[in-house]
Amino acid sequence: MHGIHSPFIFQFQHEAIYGSQDKSIEDEIIRFRESVKNNHTTITIEDYGAGSHKFKTDTRKVSEILKHNSTPLKRSLLLYRICHYFKVEKVLELGTSLGIGTQAIALSGAQVTSIEASRAVYESTKSRLTSFENIQLIHNIFQRYIDDDLSRLNPSYDLIFIDGHHDGMATMNYFERLLPFSHDHTVFILDDIYWSPDMTRAWKTLQQHERVTASIDGFFWGFLFLRKEQQQEQFYINLKTM
Repeated sequence: MHGIHSPFIFQFQHEAIYGSQDKSIEDEIIRFRESVKNNHTTITIEDYGAGSHKFKTDTRKVSEILKHNSTPLKRSLLLYRICHYFKVEKVLELGTSLGIGTQAIALSGAQVTSIEASRAVYESTKSRLTSFENIQLIHNIFQRYIDDDLSRLNPSYDLIFIDGHHDGMATMNYFERLLPFSHDHTVFILDDIYWSPDMTRAWKTLQQHERVTASIDGFFWGFLFLRKEQQQEQFYINLKTM
């Protein structure tokens, strides 16, 4: 449905999605992006996901990865506002990349655990985020981390950002495997839901999942909510117009 009739979704839309943040936060996010933009170091990545629509080789400049594959500024600000709005305390991010989204989440005060599969990307990003005590960067393959570390640690996350791999079956599998580490108010964010027909099918399937009580199709991000008090509905908010 395009008209917002849920008070929960309506408030989230107006206060978080169309809200604003302190100028100081925006300045910090912009400064971090500029530091990455000016980094022309070449790294060779290990791509365990669905590949890139832009790059034909695994050797890439950090600045080019920012330009083509990282979270744009408006989405970084939105990610911060979402975390701030829900007052999230613990966040899991699958797909650190250059740490653009990771930094925005951390600025909300949340404790962020971010997983990056490529060793070169992990090392490059880790060096830029050393000042954040609330960020834990881990070099691992997503499925291995879920199966080994999460099963052992048994954490509970307030927000889970699946921002890597871009494979439909893998995305559905991650969602299922991460459900035990969520709670009724956990927010799942899926990146690039229209990356491919395969990803779109996975997104449409997850919208109908028995644990999902509301979803928002943002035309690039998909939001899944597990709130038992929420009637199962599907909403559409075109974030591309922001």
